[in-house]
Amino acid sequence: MYISLSLLKTISSPDKVKTLTAKDLVLLSQELRAFITKTILDSGGHFSSNLGVIELTVALFYTLDFNHDAIVWDVGHQSYPHKVMTNRMSLLNTIRSLGGISGFPKREESVYDSFGTGHSSTAISAVMGMAAASKLHNHSKQPTFVAVVGDGALTAGLSYEALNNLFESNFNVLIILNDNQMGIDPNIGALNARLQTNQTAVRLWFEWFGLAYSGPIDGHDLAALTQAIGDNYAKQGPRLLHIKTIKGKGYPDAEKEQIKWHSANKFVKIENRKITTLKWQDVFGDMLVTLAAIYPNLMGITPAMPSSCGMIKAIKAFPDRFFDVGIAEQHALTFAAGMATQNGIPIVNIYSSFLQRGYDQLIHDIVLQKLPVILCVDRAGLVGEDGPTHHGAFDIAFLRCIPQLLIGAPRNTSELYQMILFGIKERQPIAIRYPKGNVLEEPWLHNANPSLLEEQTLKSGGAVLVISTGKASTLVIEAYPLINKDFTHIHMPFIHANASKKLSSITKGYQTIITVEDGCIVGGWGQGIAHELRNTKQHSHFIHLGIPHAFIEHGSNEELYALCGYSPRKIADAILKADTK
Repeated sequence: MYISLSLLKTISSPDKVKTLTAKDLVLLSQELRAFITKTILDSGGHFSSNLGVIELTVALFYTLDFNHDAIVWDVGHQSYPHKVMTNRMSLLNTIRSLGGISGFPKREESVYDSFGTGHSSTAISAVMGMAAASKLHNHSKQPTFVAVVGDGALTAGLSYEALNNLFESNFNVLIILNDNQMGIDPNIGALNARLQTNQTAVRLWFEWFGLAYSGPIDGHDLAALTQAIGDNYAKQGPRLLHIKTIKGKGYPDAEKEQIKWHSANKFVKIENRKITTLKWQDVFGDMLVTLAAIYPNLMGITPAMPSSCGMIKAIKAFPDRFFDVGIAEQHALTFAAGMATQNGIPIVNIYSSFLQRGYDQLIHDIVLQKLPVILCVDRAGLVGEDGPTHHGAFDIAFLRCIPQLLIGAPRNTSELYQMILFGIKERQPIAIRYPKGNVLEEPWLHNANPSLLEEQTLKSGGAVLVISTGKASTLVIEAYPLINKDFTHIHMPFIHANASKKLSSITKGYQTIITVEDGCIVGGWGQGIAHELRNTKQHSHFIHLGIPHAFIEHGSNEELYALCGYSPRKIADAILKADTK
């Protein structure tokens, strides 16, 4: 059904919404839902989470005074309606593309984006900080700072730490619990179960934290929602409004298959093109099921990413051995450490940028105690359209400095399989990093015995040596046809410090050594190799290709590899230039 966007096109700032009638607000919601549906199906992006907060966004804009008040969206992928009504409607079709607007709130993008929220569970802490600083100013009425907490964000420890601290304050904070029972996958844990079954317990629990509780109400009943938000806005101090919403509201397919429709870019476009290529996480999921059948004490943990990381297959096949712990990265790692003390073989699948949140547990609870936990670090390196909050840029640098931790970076899924087997048999801490994206090689079971130190030599006797690892090795191989000079290429599957020391015997005599990694250059693997080789009195000239010392914007990986200087073309140029010196 065609819906005119005549009203929506007049909304360039929140103040415009405050002038509308109740009938106009309903029409605005309809137009906003229609516009986001069509635009995101065409351009890609987070889909169902935004359809679930249409009425909530309209009601908040109608109530709040954005000259003083602020909203923090948690998780930030539900902020598209907010962006549309803050003068970014014409830019929505650029979302998550190079040079376009971000898929998450971003302070430098708009004055109305009060806090960047690419990762979850930060909103309550953030609005507490805003309210605390605001109290230093002499306002006749303290501004209201709103934390919209949804999509599983209330399962993380950071949210509970903030709630515990909020109890002792009198900050003017309004928490809106967007209860849709979903993250990417269904929410888990005691709180979610109580939210659906025991309303009295829920009320008492939030009141125990010192919050003035109201709800639950239908988050798609605009009149009731506007009234409830207005009532809470008139109050002061910490309070919580509990609303019930449906992820994907208004688009029947998304309502029925909420996991599938979390991202339109990932699912709709691929299905329409009938692409059947496997992704790294698909293959990883198959490996887990195969290995779990062989090793009865193999176990697994993922912090709220069972479908996206592929572990959902093992969770369904072995529900007593594989666990989704919700958005709780720190807990996931120490949970695994406990398993390892009782002869379990724990595999933790965690995204690279999310591993940053569990760094202390990795060092203190796992590696320091030499516990044999296998970390499968998914989404390592650049991850495309999700941008700087999700790029796995830093894991090599922050893992390589940890003593006794093995680090693997497979070039293909066969190497991934061998590295997991290695971790199972060697019984020591190991982190295996691999990229987001499609698998380009043959399926892993067709080639299950690769060498763990595979060397690829295009030609011999040249002046240039290229050393690469992981995804970067594939990029180097893709550069081969662009190069008509002699050079040697070595792929290094293991990149911890001890593994790199063996290079000293095979790198002597090269004028130039080029390292290529899908990770940050500063403090990274290439600089580590250069340091080690210089200690052996090697005098080669070093060139390091990888992610530069900057936060990299969003865009396709192909665009970003070129931007960062290690696309196949850029690698070829570096080799050719080095060979002329």
